Amino acid sequence: MKRVGRIVRPVVGAFILLLATWFVLKEAIEPHWAIRLADLARPGPPPLVLPLNDGLALHLYTDTRPHIGKITPVQKGLALAQDGQELIEEGYGFGAPIVIFGGRAYLSRHAEVLLGADGRSATKRFRMDIEDTWTELLRPKYRLAAPLGAIVFTYTATGPGNLEVAVDFSELTITPELIYLTNEQGAGHFRRYSDSAGVDRLLIDAPDTPDQWVLTHAARACFTATERRLRFCVETAPDQPKYIGRERYLQFRWTGAFALSWAGVDIELARPAGVYRYKIHIEAIPEG
Repeated sequence: MKRVGRIVRPVVGAFILLLATWFVLKEAIEPHWAIRLADLARPGPPPLVLPLNDGLALHLYTDTRPHIGKITPVQKGLALAQDGQELIEEGYGFGAPIVIFGGRAYLSRHAEVLLGADGRSATKRFRMDIEDTWTELLRPKYRLAAPLGAIVFTYTATGPGNLEVAVDFSELTITPELIYLTNEQGAGHFRRYSDSAGVDRLLIDAPDTPDQWVLTHAARACFTATERRLRFCVETAPDQPKYIGRERYLQFRWTGAFALSWAGVDIELARPAGVYRYKIHIEAIPEG
């Protein structure tokens, strides 16, 4: 047994050293756990809060919180909270931008936020400074890029459960081919889709299904969390193209396994300029 122990201990030690080296290397290339551990060691400032009604509120962070899944290092929009629990999971939140320029997708790593004097509005200025790339061994998925300018979102709570979003593109330094305005929360809560065109169906969890990216021109597109008796709807002009989707499964990359979990409505804009406006309705569903 002693001889076996002399053989096993170095093998176990080498394996642990190999794992530790891999962890340090991957975190240096594309940090995920390092960001989360830094949160625990030195928590960032609390989010700005826009209160709604029925125990609902919207949280807006200066940094890239909530730090969940592979989009940990990416800025998000508003996180929906019910009775203090955030429901965003791995979603981008309400009102966050994705820019398509030169056939490539750009996101935001850095942002500034400001709460309105009335406490009912907030502004977030997203600097478009990272490129979302294909996964490659020993290379980050989200790579720092020369900034393309900024996109400014102003979120205003106009009444119980009603939110107006104004998106200002005037600070962009390029003319993008497309911009997507993401409006996503957690797929673990929001499973049913319905819209003003009469669609009403339960979306499934399996990957690589048609549920992941479906075009709709319905003026009002909604996701419902049945168990929480909660629904959010994104409302635009009837002819505005939107993509609805839901993903909930494990995705494996060289940096580890990530739980994808988002459901929502992404508005597609072709070569936008000036200010674009849309509405989000968030409501508790009465019993009975």
